[in-house]
Amino acid sequence: MKFSGGAFVPGTSRARPIEGDREIPAKVDVVIVGGGIMGSCTALELAERGLSVAICEKGVVGGEASGRAAGRLDYEFRSGVKLPMTMRSIRLWHEMPKRVGRELGYNGDGLLTLFDDEKGLAEARGWLESVQAEPGVDASIISGAEVAALDPGVGTRWIGALHQPTGASVEPKLAAPAVAEAAREKGVRLLQNCAVRSILREGGRVCGVETERGTIRADFVVVAGGLWSPMLAKQLGIYVPQLMIFAEEVSVDPIADGPRLCGGTARGYYRREPDGGFMIGAAAGVVPIVPAALKYLRQLLPVMSALEQENTPVFNWRTFSLERRAGKTAGKGKPTEFEKHRIFQPEKRGLTTRRALTELAEQIPGFRDLHVREHFAGSLMTTVDNLGVVSPVKAVPGLYLTGGMLYGLTLGPAAGEAIADMITGQTPKFDVSPYRVERFSDGTPFEFHV
Repeated sequence: MKFSGGAFVPGTSRARPIEGDREIPAKVDVVIVGGGIMGSCTALELAERGLSVAICEKGVVGGEASGRAAGRLDYEFRSGVKLPMTMRSIRLWHEMPKRVGRELGYNGDGLLTLFDDEKGLAEARGWLESVQAEPGVDASIISGAEVAALDPGVGTRWIGALHQPTGASVEPKLAAPAVAEAAREKGVRLLQNCAVRSILREGGRVCGVETERGTIRADFVVVAGGLWSPMLAKQLGIYVPQLMIFAEEVSVDPIADGPRLCGGTARGYYRREPDGGFMIGAAAGVVPIVPAALKYLRQLLPVMSALEQENTPVFNWRTFSLERRAGKTAGKGKPTEFEKHRIFQPEKRGLTTRRALTELAEQIPGFRDLHVREHFAGSLMTTVDNLGVVSPVKAVPGLYLTGGMLYGLTLGPAAGEAIADMITGQTPKFDVSPYRVERFSDGTPFEFHV
């Protein structure tokens, strides 16, 4: 463990700014806490079903993790329990450009994971054999010659690749704003810079939220606040053990050639941006130690290496104590931690991104003379078992939680659809029982999911 890194700084949004609503409604059917991709997709689903909805976002839509994601829509190396939700979500993403009628930076040409050694290729082949029978899995192992024919821009050094024909990508700066705007067109009240301070109950059931602008009554509340969700849930005595992974990426100027498909190697990953530039990130991150990490330390130590990227534990007191501070209910009318940190932004250190740029330049010819135009950092969130929650809360009728899935941008549409299904009394399109929040408190044995 290191004692440098893991800090966060005052943040600025990368997402496309969009118009919101100024006046809060007195009453809606559903309040959604959080205007990232999870909250925006949930709002769109509910609005399309005729419910009145308000999104309460403490900062701006897509300002935190959703606007800093890699933008890859894939299912590589996922465990079997995750695949039904993942495949459903990728299908919904394929339909999203037409559905929202806005630019998403969507590219549905597929995705390549490149290998230049037999060990990595064998691991990919073994994973594929274990999930090949799952519905929707269309991945295959292709040869080096097939790689060069499919995407000449990656060069000729590769001995093979994992090819996902239905893999895709979107531009994170555009995705959540586009979905939120489409939801607003369908009647959703979009309240930016409107933090939820507490969730209200009557007779044990949800009855609304208290925001910094006043009270909104509601029959249902959906908490989709990313890294802040466990802190808001904690006020109600609900335990959601969640970890953060701080990752860094860069955006480089447009280049004439380079890969056509979204892809990655053992060293990093890349995605062509709408203007011809590329997003490049390292397959590495830092994991700030938080209270949940200490509680589950014995279970986590053996499995941390199972994650796809290299993760370095770090300790920063301010980050460690954030959950404790934000989990306290402030006095009536007093600002909360949610208002003090409108946009959460990890510090940028640059070590992993410099390494990724150097190594990818050695591997892919088009990446040999890049000019970095933006360097940014974001936080991925995952429950301690690396699965996430898509769940009603039995102890608080009317309350739903969604998030903590590590790859929230990929899974947002399916999670939002499932929450909307449950609220409207329909059966979700995939089995949501593994994602129930009560597994952390009802004695369910711990199981880590890659």
